[in-house]
Amino acid sequence: MSEPVMLIEQPNNRGTLYAVVEQDDRVAYFYLYPSELLQSKYDPRPCWLRNLKAAPEKRDTDAMKEGMAPMLQAEYCNHPQGKEPLEKERISIVWMEEGDGAAVLYDGEILGVIPGWSLYNKEYAVAYAADCIGADDSDRQMPLGKRGVNVMYDKVDQAMAFWQEWSDETSQAWSILQDQYIKAYEAAYGPMVQYYAIDGGQWPPMALGKFEKDEVVYLCTMGVSIRPMPWVELLYNDRSPGFRRMELAMAISKADYTDKEIMAMAGLMSGLADRPWKQVTWLGEGHTISSDELPKPYESVVVSTALYNGPAVSLPEVYGDKVNLYWLTPITKLEREFAHIERNAGYVLLEKMIHNGLNHIVNKRAELPFE
Repeated sequence: MSEPVMLIEQPNNRGTLYAVVEQDDRVAYFYLYPSELLQSKYDPRPCWLRNLKAAPEKRDTDAMKEGMAPMLQAEYCNHPQGKEPLEKERISIVWMEEGDGAAVLYDGEILGVIPGWSLYNKEYAVAYAADCIGADDSDRQMPLGKRGVNVMYDKVDQAMAFWQEWSDETSQAWSILQDQYIKAYEAAYGPMVQYYAIDGGQWPPMALGKFEKDEVVYLCTMGVSIRPMPWVELLYNDRSPGFRRMELAMAISKADYTDKEIMAMAGLMSGLADRPWKQVTWLGEGHTISSDELPKPYESVVVSTALYNGPAVSLPEVYGDKVNLYWLTPITKLEREFAHIERNAGYVLLEKMIHNGLNHIVNKRAELPFE
């Protein structure tokens, strides 16, 4: 019995997950492996691709006992006598736009898919294979089935089109989107004063615009919404298009903070812009993030749309999705702890802030009263 041979290994855009196809002399598999930093948070996810020998009549428990990848049993396999081994030159990987799921293609046709939402809960840890034709109620390996029936085909097609657009050197996608962001912000806050690239030379292009109005500095990101956030599809299902894309903003009183302090907060925003994809997480209403780049006594920010009471900002839709403009409002340690005393307490904190007359503008203030 031969040792498994790796045919392809490809990381996602931020190196947080790795797509691997390997085979021995019995079976071929597709895997998603977490990076070393995320191994304690996420488990590897397998997807059977094909048997290379005659399929067993029953579940291949002997292989599992030996710590080997199991073959798929005959009744669920469209090639019970086995197929020829995969050739690595014919294999390619397509990552989903969120970076948490991927598909393996063979001669351009989908061979297997591990959806992003399978990463987050063992109950949903399913995979789809083109050569699988059935499964029992307890199986995590599912048939890919036909186009028009399984939405995985559409997901992979969308991902392929997405990466093609952004890899095309003649594409005007960023310049068009960038112009739309700037016009939307300028309509609310006046002419842009400064423009900072915050992508560190990595894709996607991201920037921070600085605007000033009525002695308030507005810092607003652009380009964060190009990628949908991980996790959101699992949490919101059919409503996910309304929550999976974001831009970030801060409004800072010039009367209360120096230019140096304002730029430190801009640095915080720059780091948070890539957080969902670097840490395979998401940001939403009521979330809190700790930071040492805030002026004391603040030590965290709360993410919100509810605190905003300024002029409307009409951000463009991105790939048909609404873009949420999340305002980052500094909070103290005690306020952050209150936001974590129970599930969804972040919403309660926001209600308390609004009740005490706070809004999106960052200024020096007293800590909220807590009984």
